[in-house]
Amino acid sequence: MNKGVHSHIMKELKKAHDEDYHFKDGRVLGSMCTKPHNIALKAHSMFIESNLGNPGLYPGTKKLEKKVIEMLGRLLHNRRPYGHITGGGTESNITAFWIAKKLTKKKEVIFPESAHFSFYKACDLMDLKPVEVGLDENYRMRTDEAEDKISGNTACVAGVAGTTEFGAVDPIDKLSDICAEKNFLHVDAAFGGFVIPFLKELGYDLPDFDFKLNGVCSMTVDPHKMGMASIPASALLLREKKYLKSISRKPVYLTGVQACLSGTRCSASVPGVYATMKLLGKDGYRKTVKKCMDVTFYLSKRLKEIGLELPIEPEMNVVCAKVKNPDRIIRMLDKKGWKISKTRKPKCIRVVVMPHVTRNVVDNFIPDLEKGCRKFGEI
Repeated sequence: MNKGVHSHIMKELKKAHDEDYHFKDGRVLGSMCTKPHNIALKAHSMFIESNLGNPGLYPGTKKLEKKVIEMLGRLLHNRRPYGHITGGGTESNITAFWIAKKLTKKKEVIFPESAHFSFYKACDLMDLKPVEVGLDENYRMRTDEAEDKISGNTACVAGVAGTTEFGAVDPIDKLSDICAEKNFLHVDAAFGGFVIPFLKELGYDLPDFDFKLNGVCSMTVDPHKMGMASIPASALLLREKKYLKSISRKPVYLTGVQACLSGTRCSASVPGVYATMKLLGKDGYRKTVKKCMDVTFYLSKRLKEIGLELPIEPEMNVVCAKVKNPDRIIRMLDKKGWKISKTRKPKCIRVVVMPHVTRNVVDNFIPDLEKGCRKFGEI
């Protein structure tokens, strides 16, 4: 090996790495991801060769995936879950729509205006017609409107448990009643799947949203978000084996069956999820969610104190504040090293209170925000 070339490459890599933002620095306030747990990083590194697109070569990793799906099933009230780990919530949502289309042979998909952009990707890729449903005053899906829009052409109805912009939880229980035994119901709980179960254990009054409801057919949940697993790690969970069989293929040149959108799969995240869930357990996640909610309420209080209005009180660890020109505020904060995001309607700045966002981070952030808001006449 040419040591000089190696040294040069490593310097280039370090330079690029140093240019990135890192969760540990506490400046990333707009992401639904966080620094993976150390055990997830170790597990990921150990299984870096694994590719469950060719599962016969990786029987140990395949067993871990089965255990992970079972663990997620128990968390989300599915005693006999089917499914797999995917490369992100987008892939899980697209796959759910693919299954619904295969099963029903229909081409309309009903979902709320607050849905993740992956829903639109799925429609575009599979020539599905998106049928949007409006939101109520709390930015939740209007289930009466959804029911009115169900037709003989409906392939799937989809709700969101923890919307990307506001963290709102659609009335999945009502959608379940509407869809039970009549329509395929998918729940995008990419963010909420590792938050809502623990909020409910902590006494928060949130409706059921998972397989406890008979009408729910499939769910997306992302362990690489509040599950603190290594990226990328989403999971698509299914109620019935026939859902998985509908998209299964057995290529002659590979070992085993494929039932995923991806062929080659970066499967190192599977042991990353397994290790993190086993180590933290329900108690560990419950404590993490509680800490995040404590900081969420503290941030909400501080925002109100400087004169900003919240469109809704947070349902989970996402906080939004109304401003006339969010882009201007974002640019100003970006110059100070803060990375926040925004919502579409109403216009708000948005902070996701992940485990790396502490009270100390909030105390450092608020003065910069207040100064900018006063400069631009927002308060």
